Amino acid sequence: MHELSLAQGLIDQLTDLVRYHKATRVVTVRVDIGTMAGIVTDSFAFGFDAVKTTTDCIREANLEIKEVAGDDLVLAQVVME
Repeated sequence: MHELSLAQGLIDQLTDLVRYHKATRVVTVRVDIGTMAGIVTDSFAFGFDAVKTTTDCIREANLEIKEVAGDDLVLAQVVME
């Protein structure tokens, strides 16, 4: 299930962003997933929810997934406090 490793990569990227911006937590994360990306969105969301519990600043983050044309996974927006 490569969705779990993609979710872990997203968590790592978010952790870096929190440090860079000196934020305390991530509130909302929006990703765009291309319909041809070969990513099962439900599995990706499940993986994100499982992995986020290991990181305090992301533990309560809400994930929003927008399916778009194409074959990319794009971090589109992050709301932090």
